[in-house]
Amino acid sequence: MSQKYLPMTTSQASSVKPLLATMAAAVIAAVASSLCCIAPLIYLVFGVSAAGLSGLSSLGWLQVPMFILSTGLILLGFWRLYFAKKPLCTGKFSRGQMLLIYWLSVPIVLAFQLYPFVLPWLLEVFE
Repeated sequence: MSQKYLPMTTSQASSVKPLLATMAAAVIAAVASSLCCIAPLIYLVFGVSAAGLSGLSSLGWLQVPMFILSTGLILLGFWRLYFAKKPLCTGKFSRGQMLLIYWLSVPIVLAFQLYPFVLPWLLEVFE
């Protein structure tokens, strides 16, 4: 029996884990990039003014590095899905399911990345 007819091994089945880890890390980095601006959003949405939330503005230095990290991770996931020479093989998820996970995580990342910039603009427009 030749090598090309052997069944898929478990090492190929575990290649989906890096993609899922990449998407989870991208979402976490996007959330971290928006931590500096979460207090005004909470004030706006819930109408609360809590002095304890004022300390979150000290995390503003995280915005740019986490923005870059989350964008890089999303681009890495795109590259792995569409351009990598070694295809992603798994026994748990089909390629369609991996694409669905990827394209569901992209808007979540974009929402967390961009709301600190879009929210003030929206407040001006609807004022």
